[in-house]
Amino acid sequence: MFVLTLSDIFVVIAGLCAVGLLRWRSWKRDHPDVIVEQLFLYPIKGLRPLTAQSLELADLGFKYDRRLILVSPAADGSHECHLAATYPSHALLRQSIDWAAKTLTITPPSPGDSPLTVPLSPSTAGLAAVKVELHSSPTLAYDLGDDAATFFTRHSDGKETRLMFLEEDANANRKVLGSIALGADENIAFQDCASYMIASSSSLAAFSHALGRDMPIEPLRPNIVVGPAKPGGLAPWVEDWWKELRVQGKTTFCITSNCVRCISLNIDYDTGKRLEGTGLPLQTLAKDRRVDSGSYSPVFGRYAFSADVGHVVSVGDKAAVTALYKQRTTFSWPGM
Repeated sequence: MFVLTLSDIFVVIAGLCAVGLLRWRSWKRDHPDVIVEQLFLYPIKGLRPLTAQSLELADLGFKYDRRLILVSPAADGSHECHLAATYPSHALLRQSIDWAAKTLTITPPSPGDSPLTVPLSPSTAGLAAVKVELHSSPTLAYDLGDDAATFFTRHSDGKETRLMFLEEDANANRKVLGSIALGADENIAFQDCASYMIASSSSLAAFSHALGRDMPIEPLRPNIVVGPAKPGGLAPWVEDWWKELRVQGKTTFCITSNCVRCISLNIDYDTGKRLEGTGLPLQTLAKDRRVDSGSYSPVFGRYAFSADVGHVVSVGDKAAVTALYKQRTTFSWPGM
């Protein structure tokens, strides 16, 4: 009969601890702690983003993120949503927030053109409710009136354009479709597919290297950009495997899908026009980053959700990867 001695048990325990330590070190080597380097907010979808030092999490994403959208009425009663890819000139419209007054100001590029200021959370009493369908996911939104429409029509090459507001209630939430949602009843505002998009500055550097010039972050339109907590500590593209990112040990982002990319990467945010010629960002990214079996489009960044409403994320916050996928996620959204 085989009997373990205390020394044998000690050796077994020590061996298991050593294996666990090696696995932990391997995990930390490949997926080290990161810091929040940049935060971006997009009050009106498709316009130039604004940067922030801190942002509060709300039910549908960061507070005030893409609760507003520009649409153009069609003859059949539907509404065309203005996207960065189809209205590149909107990249010239700068957004700024007066946090105390809770107002949003949109400033055109021409010094002689007056800005427009609207409330971030307007009262919807008396406003027309309109069905707006973005990426096959409909919702009710509220028309913010003729003054805003006149302003944005002027900056949409004269095409009739209305500013719509998404109220956060049961009738006005967009459903997340396909395989991206955490659960069956996941809602978002006017983000494309998820409440948050997380990107890595190490991957941006790799993208820039492949492109042969600096790739600006703005066309990639992330909410959160993370970078290495120590110089050289974060390899590019490791975020492909991230399942959970925890900021400051308390705010958890559940990562569900890749962010697949479109022609909006080729917008020059200085001119408001699409880049032309060879070596364009989208084509460059497509050479090595078609890594999602559910989409032919290249991948940059990861879609995420969080239930930690009311938490605040700030630039400089430390974050840890707390869960990984064993195999790549697959992007799936009907019609995309």
